[in-house]
Amino acid sequence: MIEISIIILVKNQKQSLLSALNSLKRQIKNRRIFEVVICDDGSTDGAGEAVKKLRYPIFLKYFRNTPPLGRSANRNLGFEKSSGTDIIFLDGDMVPDDHYIEAMLGNLEPNIVKLGVPRHPKNMEFGRFEKYQYTRGRYSAEFKDRFLPSRLFTSNSFYISRENYQKMNGFDDKFQGWGGEDIDFGLRLEKLDIKIENVPKAVTYHHHVRTLKSLAANYYDFGYNSFEYLIKKQPDFLKQIPVHLLGFSGGATKINPLHRLISILTINRLALKIVEKIVSSKINSNWPDYLFDYIIWGNLALGYKNRRKNAV
Repeated sequence: MIEISIIILVKNQKQSLLSALNSLKRQIKNRRIFEVVICDDGSTDGAGEAVKKLRYPIFLKYFRNTPPLGRSANRNLGFEKSSGTDIIFLDGDMVPDDHYIEAMLGNLEPNIVKLGVPRHPKNMEFGRFEKYQYTRGRYSAEFKDRFLPSRLFTSNSFYISRENYQKMNGFDDKFQGWGGEDIDFGLRLEKLDIKIENVPKAVTYHHHVRTLKSLAANYYDFGYNSFEYLIKKQPDFLKQIPVHLLGFSGGATKINPLHRLISILTINRLALKIVEKIVSSKINSNWPDYLFDYIIWGNLALGYKNRRKNAV
């Protein structure tokens, strides 16, 4: 009888997917109670063909979406196709280390969602920008020994019970593109009094090289495509971020003339591009974190403003 389902969401991540499957094979001892469900959201790199050639000793299901469904709908499909009472989700660029399963499934409690902790792959260069990515947000030291704020939920590696996922009605597939669905999921967990915790020993190696330019573009797209839907659905989220410095209202801090001037002077495409170019040219210099924050959050605000301007 299947008790634990490991759902892997993949799109053009063949090599990291195969590495993840090898890692899971090494660490799963009681193979009769596990299944691996692969939901392929339209890969064109031969991932499906590679999976079908595997002689995998663990019960394996493979589904390919044509056309692609998108991140949220693909996760919901994986859940629908799974059978376990305990569920682990992994993104296709996450390769778990050899103690991941033991760490993730240890000390399970009914109303706790557990997050694995991504690390930079050992064979890849680790510089200033990579350090920024893996020490900010939920990875910062302040959350080492306590539950995470709901807004910091991330879905690239997490455990949830089948019962709780059903209570959540899964991910909201109205979110388009990158960003938003994780924050929404976390805020809805909080409303159901389901806690979120990091599991430091549940390490995954993140095989996705992000440049400052690509991450800034992700945040711009998030601002343009999904942010308005997120704050309409979850208005309290605005009270948890420094929106007064991003140039739009609705947060916990009232916008005063100085804040508005700061946003006008800094949250614009030219300023962002200039700062991004300077920082990117010497990416491993000892830049302060707030400079990266400015580029990332500034692009989100710019995308949101441009969306609203184009809607008028």
